[in-house]
Amino acid sequence: MRMVLRNLGRHYRKSLLSAAIGILTVILLVIYAGNIDSTRSQLALLPEAMEIRGTVSNLNGSQDFSLSIPEEKIEGIAACPETEDQVFTVQMMTGFGKFTLEEWKENLNYFAAGINDIAGVPGLKSEEIRYGKQWNESLFSGRESVCVLDERVMEKKKLKIGDEVLITIYYYQYGKGNIGIGRTVPIIEGKAYKIAGVMDMKEYSGNIVQPDMLFPFENIREIFHETGVDFAADSASFKVKDPFRLNECKRQMEELGFLPVARDADFRYDGNALTMTDEDFIHAAENLRETLTFLTGMLPFVIVIILFVGYLCSYLLIQSRRTEYATMRSVGMGWGRCFFVLLSENAVISALACIAVSLPVLLTGAVSGGVLLFSDAVFFLSFLLGGAVALWSFHRLSVMEVLGRGDT
Repeated sequence: MRMVLRNLGRHYRKSLLSAAIGILTVILLVIYAGNIDSTRSQLALLPEAMEIRGTVSNLNGSQDFSLSIPEEKIEGIAACPETEDQVFTVQMMTGFGKFTLEEWKENLNYFAAGINDIAGVPGLKSEEIRYGKQWNESLFSGRESVCVLDERVMEKKKLKIGDEVLITIYYYQYGKGNIGIGRTVPIIEGKAYKIAGVMDMKEYSGNIVQPDMLFPFENIREIFHETGVDFAADSASFKVKDPFRLNECKRQMEELGFLPVARDADFRYDGNALTMTDEDFIHAAENLRETLTFLTGMLPFVIVIILFVGYLCSYLLIQSRRTEYATMRSVGMGWGRCFFVLLSENAVISALACIAVSLPVLLTGAVSGGVLLFSDAVFFLSFLLGGAVALWSFHRLSVMEVLGRGDT
């Protein structure tokens, strides 16, 4: 190593030139590897940045609310392992107290919704609901006989959180695929509900009348079962758990009987089609994958170029050291030791080039440690191998001829 360091000092100009070439090569490699790492990260984070949601609609896709979605389809969506964050709603008309079908005109004064998540009420924010001490937002995913009332309704009826009220619930049942032909069906008369919270919605953005009352979705579904009325949801949507398994999710939805939207189909209230917000995600994922394929496909060519640069750099720099090599051989140094000394010089210069680039880049956090390690390893090994190939040419030199000619 003393000989290596001494030689580097004696040929400092050549050493600096070689180091400069190495530094430039490492910088280019870091940029190249950084682009690969950035593309992979963007692809991995794409599902968080661009989620895919599926929404049940009628066959011509003109409506995704006030539908008649069969219960088996709701259960299928809820049980599908490829979906999460499912949002189901059922719309109703309600009134306080107990009254019969003949009295509904005078008493059905409030719009209501059964929801399993507040996302089922467009525009409603979590902070706009004030719950009682023992309740929170999770009540909508349960089955308790509780409700959340609009603040104006509470003031009008002089109610407060924790009060128990009798509520009669009616449901508009659409005919089988007919346009608006159905019947008003009472599902429960005078059921006791405890007021679990009060809401003060500021910016409702739904397509139907703003609800005055909210109930747990499963609680309403149980009432349908108890009274023998066929249950159907009003709207349904979900998030695709893994957008990269979008095709598997679509396949399972097809098995549930959902159809693709047909724009020229007749208008119906049946919720039997599915729309997916997947176009932007697919386009972005394809672009990122194409970029990643191109960059990784270029890696063999990049390595070949670095090998060539390492070979050319070493070859040009050592050609003037033939006499030095012949002198080392003439004093008894074997071929292997001479090769090791000259290759070690290349190794030290390559290592210094890696350190000169990696240290400031690592301190600034411009790229990850993995990117630096990859870049340094590719450069160091490729440059060293190229240098070794160039040094191998000395093996064929005749020591006596070189010394006799006085090569420099």
